[in-house]
Amino acid sequence: MPLPRLLLRADGNSRIGLGHVMRLLALAEILREEVAECLFLIREPDQELQHQLAAIGCRVLALPAQPLAEEAAWLVRHIVHSTDVLVLDGYSFTYSYQHTLRGAASHLIFVDDLHSFPLAADLVLNPAGGVKASQYELRQPGARLLAGPAYAPLRAAFREAAFLPASNATPATVLVCLGGADPTHQTRHVATTLFALPAVQQVHAVVGSAYSGWEELHIWASQQPRLTLHRNLSADELVELMRCCGAAVCSPSTVSYEYCAAGGGLLLLLPIADNQHDINLFLLSAGLGIPYSSTSNALTALDAGKLAAQFRQQQRRVFDGLAPVRLRQEFRALQLPPPPFYLRPATAADSGQLFSWTNDPTVRQYSFSPAPVARTEHEQWFAARLTDPHSLVLLAEDPVHNSPIGLIRFQIAEEKATLSYLLDPAYRGRRLAPVLLLAGTRYLAQTFPAVRQVLGHVQQHNTASIKAFERAGFHQLLAPLTTSPNSVTFSWEAASY
Repeated sequence: MPLPRLLLRADGNSRIGLGHVMRLLALAEILREEVAECLFLIREPDQELQHQLAAIGCRVLALPAQPLAEEAAWLVRHIVHSTDVLVLDGYSFTYSYQHTLRGAASHLIFVDDLHSFPLAADLVLNPAGGVKASQYELRQPGARLLAGPAYAPLRAAFREAAFLPASNATPATVLVCLGGADPTHQTRHVATTLFALPAVQQVHAVVGSAYSGWEELHIWASQQPRLTLHRNLSADELVELMRCCGAAVCSPSTVSYEYCAAGGGLLLLLPIADNQHDINLFLLSAGLGIPYSSTSNALTALDAGKLAAQFRQQQRRVFDGLAPVRLRQEFRALQLPPPPFYLRPATAADSGQLFSWTNDPTVRQYSFSPAPVARTEHEQWFAARLTDPHSLVLLAEDPVHNSPIGLIRFQIAEEKATLSYLLDPAYRGRRLAPVLLLAGTRYLAQTFPAVRQVLGHVQQHNTASIKAFERAGFHQLLAPLTTSPNSVTFSWEAASY
């Protein structure tokens, strides 16, 4: 299957902030190896953004200023191909804009944090946790919502920081970062409030290239002995700085997620825009941060260091560094057709059919136990599976011909599940294996929400099964988690938040 192009559309500047642009930049970085070409569509791109996108191999197309309805029609005529995957991030891209482009591209992804208008997207990505599909008007059949930090696209430096040793910075050093643009100019006010607290020894304030009023802020900052002002830090520099700050005042936006992923600590949340409501609510309810109004009490408390360590532990549990894996999983899965079958739990009446499949020559050839299975042995095994609360056996059935297509089963052990599957001989060669793997894994996720990882073991010479796992979105682990020689292990990472 040829790789699609990835088209990303967002705008950003000092007036509206850079949140939309930076989210798509991070997403492009994550998906770049999954696509043939990456093209970023934006009005008036600044040089810094063009440099960042070029560094990850993403081409930039500066769009002419025109009404959005005309822009959508222009994109359909001149840019969008029928095999493209289009990603939109912005509040101006309402349903009519989406609908025009949805008919021209193969798939549409919408990155959102407001759920305030209908969507024509196949996939909706909302970084806020706790958001439900019922809060959206999803008009595209089969549309899916991916919500929470488990799917939040963060830049590479922050993704990698999740695997660094835990930070031990004290809350006496405080970071202030209210987004790169800080459009409401809260940085100076927050820093002044922190200076009034004797427990605060040092404040690091960060603004981006889109911040207006830099000269005035810089002059003021030069007169504050406990303040270090930073501008336009790279992701690596920001990670290093965040890991030195045991407390932070951040807007409940991507920057808060970056702080949690980088090292974390006592996170004080200061909303500065309406679109930050959902992330603010999630961070508070999940025990990842506290309101900015609690700054004085939190930073002057005798156990402030212990409190920072507790927050850091929870933040590192939620921001586990696996969001890129999950996003690539879903991106691959997005390109599969809908299943031409339905899944149902197996019953005792299915024993004969399963026994026939079990001893099919092809099934035995690729089994880790290739010897034929006796009927008595099969009956005992199947009866045990049906009564085991940690086992899930699903049959796929063709609704048109009322005939069984195949089987997928899972054995659950705490937060992990191991799967095996097979297809009826009459249905092989139709590219149904990846569809069965994906449908079964999603069924499992709904039935056993505590499962965090789904594993599948495959013999190295079973190339058809290896390709099926890859097409379904599974990724191959570096070391197989089985004692069988000449095998590989594939994994699907489920979401915890």
